[in-house]
Amino acid sequence: MTAQATSNSSRTPFGKYLIRAAGRAGRLVNQLETSVLHSPILAKVPLGYRRVGMQIVKLMLMLAVASVAFFLAIGMVALWTLAALPIKSDRQPRIYEVSHPQHQSKYPEMYDDNGSPR
Repeated sequence: MTAQATSNSSRTPFGKYLIRAAGRAGRLVNQLETSVLHSPILAKVPLGYRRVGMQIVKLMLMLAVASVAFFLAIGMVALWTLAALPIKSDRQPRIYEVSHPQHQSKYPEMYDDNGSPR
């Protein structure tokens, strides 16, 4: 069962590469399955068991790829969330940080009526 990819000019080169890689990986798995099912080394193993074994191997490969994709997606959401956080910190100035813009409003007792430090 093959799905033909439609040609779309809006695809990125990386997306086209991923589509080709997925197609090659599917063909590779089909070749592996054919070679395992017709292997003379595994001839003593009944065909039903070989099929079940291949299905298990394919399921494990699919779960490995899906888990990597899942964690990449979680990482992308985390990066997106971190990028949306405000950069400005609401930290109040300490008493010795005279150059801080909010120092005069936080410690008015350290300044005279003209705004100069005492």
